[in-house]
Amino acid sequence: MRVTGYRLAMLRVPLREVFTTALRRVDQVEDLVLVLETDCGRTGYGSAPATRAITGEDHASIIAALEHDLLPPVVGAGVDALPALLASLPGGNSNARAALEVALFDLAAQDRGLPLCQLLGGAPGTLHTSLTISVNAPAAMAASARAALERGFTCLKLKLGGEPAEDLQRVRHVAVAVAGAASLYLDANQACNLEQACWLLAQLAGEGIAVELLEQPLPAGDLDGMARLRQRVKTPVMADESVFDPEDAARVIAAGAADILNIKLVKSGGVSGALAIADQAAAAGLSCMMGCMLESAIGVAAAAHVAAARPEVITRVDLDAPLLARGDPVRGGTRFSAAAISLNRTPGLGIAAIDGLDYL
Repeated sequence: MRVTGYRLAMLRVPLREVFTTALRRVDQVEDLVLVLETDCGRTGYGSAPATRAITGEDHASIIAALEHDLLPPVVGAGVDALPALLASLPGGNSNARAALEVALFDLAAQDRGLPLCQLLGGAPGTLHTSLTISVNAPAAMAASARAALERGFTCLKLKLGGEPAEDLQRVRHVAVAVAGAASLYLDANQACNLEQACWLLAQLAGEGIAVELLEQPLPAGDLDGMARLRQRVKTPVMADESVFDPEDAARVIAAGAADILNIKLVKSGGVSGALAIADQAAAAGLSCMMGCMLESAIGVAAAAHVAAARPEVITRVDLDAPLLARGDPVRGGTRFSAAAISLNRTPGLGIAAIDGLDYL
């Protein structure tokens, strides 16, 4: 199977409610979609959101990287020797690379007649995701948590705002609302310093409020601070913005800066980088979470297949972005139903069509 051409399109899906973190506010999913065409009529799909606040890339830079750097050597190439093809591609824009890798792995799995996870060494099944509760007033977050319970979620990730006293109130309200019916993750998105993170966890522990992990409490580059935090608290610390690629993962592991690594395809530059990070974590005795950006079901489905390929080390799944949207325009493939993610057993990502594509 050879790639004969490509098309680019925008995909926009409104959110159920405004998504707010310590870094940004967003009201819709807005993905660039890459459609790879082949000589046998099969189609490979990949996608990438703009994540300027995180990776520094917007849609214009993603399109430029694809059209000028990444796609020219791919058009005309076969997918039967994918590792060699990927090794020949330039680095740089991780969003663009992720979109391309997902589409290429989709085609490679179709070529073998296998679901993507099986091509990667796993097996299709059902995963269960946490649901993110956007940072808001304490009462509003509690209401969102109750609504999540009614939808069947048993694990919630609470976004923090970086004001320790207010964050304590947020967690208190949610803990009362869920009354032990859901486990809690906390995600600070780099908004704390060492003393603030220690204070917050100490207050929660003193009140008997259990949290399973604290995600990226300190700035991404403060690995020494993250390591000192781990020494002072019992709650597992997870690195997110500190880990983009395998080189970052090696630095975090060497510094003792995390108990858990959060892998996202857009950060790692796609499937190959994500698998490499998972394998590094396994070798170091760490576990991983498979996460996602605020993006469509295309990239999130690919992330779910990666998680299913490394279940021993990727023990937590936070792939809720399609569930934050008002609908899913992707027909066929992986299905997202409340907390359950049912991986397709059809070849590749199993995508039959995508509604609402606005071709460029």
